[in-house]
Amino acid sequence: METLIDNDPEGNGVQIELTGSWENKGRSITAAALTGLAGIGALFFYAQSFLSVLLIFIFRNTGHVKVTGDFAEKINIITNEYKTPLLIALSLSEFIFMLVPALWVVKKWHTRDVLKYLRIRICSFKEIIIAVLITVSLLPFCYYLSYLIEQVFKIPGFYKNLGPQLFTAYSGQELITLIFVVAVTPAICEEIFFRGYFQRTLERTIGVKSFIITGILFGLFHMQPLSLVTLSILGMLFSFFYYRSKSIFPSCAAHFTNNFIAIILLYCQAKSIKPAILPEGNFSALWIILSFIVSIGLIFLYYKITIRSRGNDGEAINSGF
Repeated sequence: METLIDNDPEGNGVQIELTGSWENKGRSITAAALTGLAGIGALFFYAQSFLSVLLIFIFRNTGHVKVTGDFAEKINIITNEYKTPLLIALSLSEFIFMLVPALWVVKKWHTRDVLKYLRIRICSFKEIIIAVLITVSLLPFCYYLSYLIEQVFKIPGFYKNLGPQLFTAYSGQELITLIFVVAVTPAICEEIFFRGYFQRTLERTIGVKSFIITGILFGLFHMQPLSLVTLSILGMLFSFFYYRSKSIFPSCAAHFTNNFIAIILLYCQAKSIKPAILPEGNFSALWIILSFIVSIGLIFLYYKITIRSRGNDGEAINSGF
């Protein structure tokens, strides 16, 4: 049986007994990461689609919903009419078809020490706070980047409004629901899946490169072409937090912060409130430059405070039995 040595946030070696079937058969660890990503990803997308259709059927109105107009108008009508079942399907599918399979794969393929493997462990509160501050400071730059991409490719308003339409709250109660669905749920499920399982497993073979690959695949996973660049940047940022802290909590906090702010901004738009951060095309160059510079400075600070004595971190050793 092999033992994985993984440093905790204080640089102390944590031993993880590799008792899973994949480990016992000596198979490629990189293949395990990619197989888990592809398998759980496919399960999630197909199951989410099926669950969405099922819930739409259950929640359908007894009265006839008149769907008329062009394609864009029809999509808008359907999205508005079935917003509740779509949001329920989104949240349930992340917990049932992403989180649960990820936990099962870790326990079945790798180890019974699931929490240790995923790095669900306490880290410095300072690391969490700085991770959140980095995310907040980088958002103006990311929003401006998305705005430039929309302008360059002359994206029609219909395509830009598909996501915001579903995730816009028009009341306090709806806002609370969306915060749970869009901010809390991904901060738990997607972080455990992408960072806790995929990146953690890939890190065992390619080290620091794992956070770059994970970030890019995180952006692709969301299947939002207009936001691919910014989602990949944020994905790499979350992965960097996870890699440096050896704990999942900084990336969870940063992921929650990003999605929470997006929901609040959409809510402000619905209420005709115009925060300066919104991408209306009137960005101040100084505001964007400061956003980038401050973010880089905080990232460097995060790097410095997470310097640990790494030892043989991430290496599997044979325990002799």
